[in-house]
Amino acid sequence: MRTGKGTRVSSEATDTVLRELLPADPRSAREARQVLRSAVADRPEWSGWAERAELAVTELVTNAVVHAGTDIELRVRLRPTSLRVEVEDGTTTMPARRTHSATAATGRGLHLLASSVDRWDVEPREGGKTVWFELGDPMPSSDAGSDPTPAEEGVEVRLLRMPLLMHWAWQEHAAALLREYLLVRLDEDPAVLEQHAEASAALGLLYEQVPAPVVAEDPEAVMASAVEPAVTADVVALRVPRSAVAHFETLDLLLRRARELAEDGALLGASTQPEAAELRAWVCHEVLRQAGGDGPTGWAGDHDPGAVVREVTGIEPAFRALAATGAAVVATDEASVVVAVSPAAVAFLGYDDEADLLGRRVTLVIPPRFHQAHVAGTTLHHTNGRSVLLGVSVTVPVVRADGTEAPVRMSIEPQLLADDLRAFVARFDPVA
Repeated sequence: MRTGKGTRVSSEATDTVLRELLPADPRSAREARQVLRSAVADRPEWSGWAERAELAVTELVTNAVVHAGTDIELRVRLRPTSLRVEVEDGTTTMPARRTHSATAATGRGLHLLASSVDRWDVEPREGGKTVWFELGDPMPSSDAGSDPTPAEEGVEVRLLRMPLLMHWAWQEHAAALLREYLLVRLDEDPAVLEQHAEASAALGLLYEQVPAPVVAEDPEAVMASAVEPAVTADVVALRVPRSAVAHFETLDLLLRRARELAEDGALLGASTQPEAAELRAWVCHEVLRQAGGDGPTGWAGDHDPGAVVREVTGIEPAFRALAATGAAVVATDEASVVVAVSPAAVAFLGYDDEADLLGRRVTLVIPPRFHQAHVAGTTLHHTNGRSVLLGVSVTVPVVRADGTEAPVRMSIEPQLLADDLRAFVARFDPVA
């Protein structure tokens, strides 16, 4: 059996056991594959498992590096009819299968693991956890019979008026943003690996405990299901281990920094929608405040859609040209700010001039009960290209200047303009 320089090999009863201590370094996944490959190299009865085992151990070690940021112990246990691999790290946060959309760039790791092995599970340890998988016949844990890890003291946090739909979309966006931030910063700042692990742990606690709303995929059904009050919870009870409270400060910090890089064009992904950024700040601050003894403060979502967030004089001519049509058209930029309104749209919406709409958030003309749906849909489209409502015609209400609602038949199309400007162009006709 060929092994690496740091690999310890021992025999325990009928088992051959290899142990390797790996650092929290991206290269550790490759080293783990080498250990596993050398372990099965001289045994033809295990050769059929090699490819599946290498794929699975790569996923487990990569997850430990990215989400734990601690030293890792790799254990490979071999028998003639079975193989068991254990990866132990120093964080108590349990892995969870995420249900991101099919176009998501992240979140499929445990699904990949489950499809590659015969069995897998996670076992808590004092000050950490072990994730293991098996191929072939079942084998006992290396710590079978040990006492369970006592539950850590936790902080009870109450999130009042929790916007579930917005949180669901923000989760996927935040995970992608954190991953890209890690890749950009890792060479210059090795400490970002540990920070990323803390932020991911906080994000994971929210993912595990904040319920996800049930949202349909059919465009017309989306408009019926993704509305208030069904997408908001009066209260979400969150249990945060005392040792993980500070991770929410790290999560807030890293996502603020990542958003700044995205706005400067230093990341491939789009920046965070303002409402989603407000949600991140509110959730993180609620955990920190309540852990310090303060009472809960409910989500307010105080964003004023009528406020000017972009000066009209700064709107590029390529955007403004979209208004040169006889149809009713409202166009927004990637931040959902109105950058063009045709005369027909101004008249139908009951405004005196396009200046009453330009530079404002498009939520000004969206009924409040649909605000979460708009923010979530925009966030997911920017994150992974999800486009349930793009390019299809649906009947929706719009809010007019006097506060009344009017039904319209609307279709929204993304457009790439000159100078890499991106617009979302909504064309609509009144419904009698």
